[in-house]
Amino acid sequence: MKPDQWKKYHFHCHSRRYFGLTNGRKSTETAIDSVYQALGYDHYGISDYMGINPHGADREDYIPAYEHGYGLIRKTHQICIGAEKVYWPDFPFMQNLNMKQHMINELGKRCRFVMPAHASFTKGYKVSDMKWLSNYRLLEILNPYGNALEHWDMALSNGHRVYALGDDDTHNIHKVSEVCLNLTMINTPDLNPEHVYQALDAGLCYAVEFVNFFHFPMTLEQKVEQARSLPYLTQAQLVGDTLFISTSANTMHEVKFIGQGGKVLKTEENVTTASYVIQPEDQYVRTEINVNELQHFYLNPVTRHTTPEPIDQRLDIVNQAQTYLYRFVYLVAFAAMIWYLFKKAKEKKASED
Repeated sequence: MKPDQWKKYHFHCHSRRYFGLTNGRKSTETAIDSVYQALGYDHYGISDYMGINPHGADREDYIPAYEHGYGLIRKTHQICIGAEKVYWPDFPFMQNLNMKQHMINELGKRCRFVMPAHASFTKGYKVSDMKWLSNYRLLEILNPYGNALEHWDMALSNGHRVYALGDDDTHNIHKVSEVCLNLTMINTPDLNPEHVYQALDAGLCYAVEFVNFFHFPMTLEQKVEQARSLPYLTQAQLVGDTLFISTSANTMHEVKFIGQGGKVLKTEENVTTASYVIQPEDQYVRTEINVNELQHFYLNPVTRHTTPEPIDQRLDIVNQAQTYLYRFVYLVAFAAMIWYLFKKAKEKKASED
C-alpha cells in the first residue's frame, strides 16, 4: 500500500434507461459526470439495470458494469464489475440459497467481479446465507438502502475472503441527498482497469461512509468541500503479530478492532496511531475508524490461513437438477401469464368490436 496512490471510486449509479421506465429516469450521463467530477471522484461507474452503459468507454478509467436482477419483492441483486456481457436469466421472485449461489457462479463467468448488492435491503440476502455463499470476492457493505456489516462478519467468520466496497446507489443525480454518501478508496498507481482489478482482488481498498451526509442536510458545495478534503489511510501494517493503523488526520476519534462473529476486540480513542496484538484464536481482524465523527472507514481484514497462499473457502453446493427445475417452472409461469394477458386483451378487443 502506498498512501499517495489512493483513488476515489464509486461503482453503483443508475442513469436513464428503457425510456425512463427504470428507477434512474432523471439521471442523464452528462449530469452524472457533472456531479461526480465536482466531488473529485477518480471513477464513477454507471451500473444500469440489466444493461452495460457505454458512456465513457473512451476514457482510460472505463469499467463496464451493470446491476443484475429483476426481483422487486426480494431484491437479490448483484453488481457485475468488469462485465463482458449481460447475463439475462434470473429467478425474479423468491430465491433460495441454491438459486443465489447458482446466479453468483453464472455471473462470475461473465464479469471480473460479481458483488452482492445492498444485501440487507428487503432481505435479498439473509445474514445466514453468507455462511455458505462462496465464489465472490467483493461485498457492498455500505449502501444507503441498508448496510451489510453483519453479512460481512458472517462471511469472514466462516472463512470466506471477502473485501468491502461502499456505494451511493444513486437513482436521482439531481437530489443532493443521494450523492456522496459512501465510496471506495482503492490503492492503485493509475486508473488502468487491470490495475484496479488487481488491487480489488488483493483487498487494497476500503469503504468510506460519510455519516454526516446521511443524517444532516448539506448542500452540494458543502459535500464537494468535504469529499475533496477527505482524510486517507496512511498505515495498515502487520509487524510481527501487531497490526498498526494510522490516517492522514491529526487524530482518529475512535478505532475499533473487530474479530470473529463481529465481536469488538479492542477500542482506542483520540489517537494518532492505533494497534492491536493479534491473538492465536483470532481468525480475522478488521478495523473500523471513526475519523472525526464525520467519516467512517471500514478496512479489509487481516485473515489467518494455513497455507502460504490463501485458499478460498468453498462451502457452497448447487443442486443443478433443482435449479433447472425451478427455472423451467418460472418460464412456464411467465409464458402462462403472457398468454393470459394476450387472451384478455383479445377478448376485450372482440367485445368492443
